[in-house]
Amino acid sequence: MLTRRAQAPAPAHAAGFTLIEMMVAIVLGLLVVGAVLAFIVSLVRANSETVLSTRLNQEMRATMALISNDVRRARGLIDPIAAVGQGGAVANPYSSIDLTTANCMRYSYAESTGGATNYRAVRLDAATGKVVMVRASTAGAAACNSAGTALNTDGIEITALTFTNPGGNARRIDVVLTGRLRNKPAFMRENAGGGVTDKTIRQSVSIRSNGT
Repeated sequence: MLTRRAQAPAPAHAAGFTLIEMMVAIVLGLLVVGAVLAFIVSLVRANSETVLSTRLNQEMRATMALISNDVRRARGLIDPIAAVGQGGAVANPYSSIDLTTANCMRYSYAESTGGATNYRAVRLDAATGKVVMVRASTAGAAACNSAGTALNTDGIEITALTFTNPGGNARRIDVVLTGRLRNKPAFMRENAGGGVTDKTIRQSVSIRSNGT
C-alpha cells in the first residue's frame, strides 16, 4: 500500500523585501555610486591639471632659456682678449641695445667674422602668440616687425613679453614672460576661474659689456 509523504506546511509569513525597501536600497546605492564617480572624476581632473601645469611650466622655462641664452651674448666680440691693453675705450660695433619698442629687444654680437647674422631682434608676435627671434646681417633688417624663428611650441600661447633695463644698468636686462595653454580641456574652459591659469616667469640676464 502506497503511503503519501507528509509535506511541510508553508510558513504563514514568507521573509523578503517590500517594493518600498527595494526602492530605498536602489536610491542609496545610486547615491553611493554617484559619490564614488564624482570623487574619481575630481581625482582625474586634479591629475590632469597637475600634468598640464607642469607642461606649461616646462614650455615657459624652455622658451625663457632660449631668450636669455641669446640675450646674454649681446655686445659680445669674437676675441675680447684682443681688445685688452689697447688703452681708452674699446670700439665695439655691437654695443647698441634697443628697448624702445614694446615687447621687443634689438641687439647684436659678433657671431661670425663676416657678420652674416650678427644682428638680433627678439619680439612677441601677438597675432600668433609666439616669441620670434630675428637674425640678420644688418641692424636695419633685424627690426621688431621682421620675420623670424618662433621659439615656443604650438602647445602654449605667449601673451606678454617685456624687456627692461632697471636703473639704466647697461649690463642687466630683466625679462618677463607670460603664457598659457593654447588648447585647454573642456572642463577647464567651463571653469575659467579654476585649473591651469596664465603663468609668468621672470629672469635677470647679465649681458656682456665690451667697450663702447
